[in-house]
Amino acid sequence: MTLFEECIEALGSNIVILSEKQTHGYFEQLSGKFPITSWARIDWDKICNKKIINEIDDLNNWFNENKISSLDVNILWNNAGIPGVKTNLQNALQVLDDVLAVAPDTFMYNIEEGYVIEFLHDGEITVGLNNF
Repeated sequence: MTLFEECIEALGSNIVILSEKQTHGYFEQLSGKFPITSWARIDWDKICNKKIINEIDDLNNWFNENKISSLDVNILWNNAGIPGVKTNLQNALQVLDDVLAVAPDTFMYNIEEGYVIEFLHDGEITVGLNNF
């Protein structure tokens, strides 16, 4: 079983696996809303409303401060061969180790409210809104 298959199993039945075309489209939307560096991470220096996340309470507080209510996310892995997955953020956070094992860098992108959570291979987690 691949790490992607293990992740899908851990996420359970409340998911939608995106097609290659849908995954590519969400990456296009993400890169249109957030500036991406040449090394494929978000250029957080250009984002005004952002927060480095050290623990889950930081994320919850940021959501409350920004009146974020939609927790539906598209999980996108920074690896061209892996399809994205639609799920609920709470669902993804419950099995975060499985989600992050799929590829070195992971984005959880909410199109409706315009936020992204970036999980980098070095352990850094940042959340922000697309208002650059």
